[in-house]
Amino acid sequence: MSDTFTFQLFIFSFLILFSILSSRLFFRFGFPILFIFLVFGMLAGSDGIGGIAFSDYKLAQSVGIFSLCFILFLGGLESDWTSIKAHLSVGIRLSLLGTIFTAIILGYLIHWFLPVLGFLESFLLASIISATDAASVFNIFKTGGADLAPHLKKIIEFESGSNDAVGTLLTVVFLNLIAQGNTPNFSHFFVFFLLQVFVGLGVGFVLGKILLFIMNRIKLGYDGLYLVYVTASVPFVYGASTLLEGSGFLAVYAAGFIIGKEKFIHKKSILRFLNGFVWILQIGMFLCFGLLVFPSKLNEIWWPGLSIAFILCLVARPVAVFLSLIGTSVSWKERHFISWVGLRGASPIILATFPVAAGIPNADILFHIVFFVVLVSLLLQGSTISMIAKWLGLLEKEKKFLYRPTDFDNLEIPDMSLQEMIVPYQSPINDKPLYSIALPPETQVLLVARGDQFLIPSGNTQLKGGDVVWILARDEAFPQLGRLLNGSD
Repeated sequence: MSDTFTFQLFIFSFLILFSILSSRLFFRFGFPILFIFLVFGMLAGSDGIGGIAFSDYKLAQSVGIFSLCFILFLGGLESDWTSIKAHLSVGIRLSLLGTIFTAIILGYLIHWFLPVLGFLESFLLASIISATDAASVFNIFKTGGADLAPHLKKIIEFESGSNDAVGTLLTVVFLNLIAQGNTPNFSHFFVFFLLQVFVGLGVGFVLGKILLFIMNRIKLGYDGLYLVYVTASVPFVYGASTLLEGSGFLAVYAAGFIIGKEKFIHKKSILRFLNGFVWILQIGMFLCFGLLVFPSKLNEIWWPGLSIAFILCLVARPVAVFLSLIGTSVSWKERHFISWVGLRGASPIILATFPVAAGIPNADILFHIVFFVVLVSLLLQGSTISMIAKWLGLLEKEKKFLYRPTDFDNLEIPDMSLQEMIVPYQSPINDKPLYSIALPPETQVLLVARGDQFLIPSGNTQLKGGDVVWILARDEAFPQLGRLLNGSD
């Protein structure tokens, strides 16, 4: 005789496994994977064929916040500072001005198109869906955006990872105005915004530096404890920033960014673990959100939901992007593409639980409208990103790269690097065995590529002109290696 918990655990794990296995089939037809998880969760709910009763908005909100913390942390961890810094001002403009302009434009249009919603309710709804979603953007780019120009991908990822603070601020402002019926106190909102942004960035920067320092200095007795250390650090950063009135989402993204641009111990295994862990969280989060939705209610609000989704995609987002990028060097084609990739996903759904939890009238209807907008965004925008990028000529031309074993990437030794070096045809070390070459201390040749062949070198391996060698060495040793290969040492 099984208990209720065991049965629920079985059903939920079955949903996850079924969603994962089915996603491969649907992905071939261009369906975004996260869209599939949302739909399966909705069908499994009490109003769907699964009949699972779930209406705990508080729990769903907690699951969403916890999951989004790790999604943002991993996004920051995998960010490339070199690619971002050249376009940092563009990312900040989109994150700040783009989100605010989207909320303002969309709020006025919703109130004009749906006068049944009050002025404040219209702007609350617009604020909830004003920010792009990190979970959707990161997932789409990992599964279907590999050929997109790297700088454009990094701009959009930076925007989606950093604009949650602005969307949360706008939502909280209008939520308080509706709940309290107060006259807007703009000075209070301005102080609240500054605290959210600057405290969030400050806490993320400081704790990121501290966590990185400790991780590279402490010698834990078991390697698996480093994974536990990083996993526990993410909610710690979020909690510290939130307790100090800062944006927890911005803090974890900043901390991941600070840690990711440096070398740290077990970097490869930590990134692999977090990628798998984030997938679990994303699947669970979207299934959980889907369980909250009643398909019968979507049938009642499909027209306003569809209208708002199209206004957002075709009017509010494009106008906001073009306004926020005035005076920048971003091309018109890139601006059109950025406008289209304003994906909505987990973040708006999490924010949509705030009015329900606060007991705002008709909050359940707002939640279902937001959910419908997210479905349209994932299906319409998410499935056409590659097509739009190709149509605008923004896909990179195919490049031929020398095959490189991926296990050599993301080295786990903080003060060492792995670099490719080419042996010149006139190098004095040509035809010499490795054991006779005076390599710097703690230097090792791991792999030699000669034509289409790969050689695992031994002490008797002779290097030839034109060989590509992968050398693991201390960072300070590479200038000496360069001189050794060129005969100028």
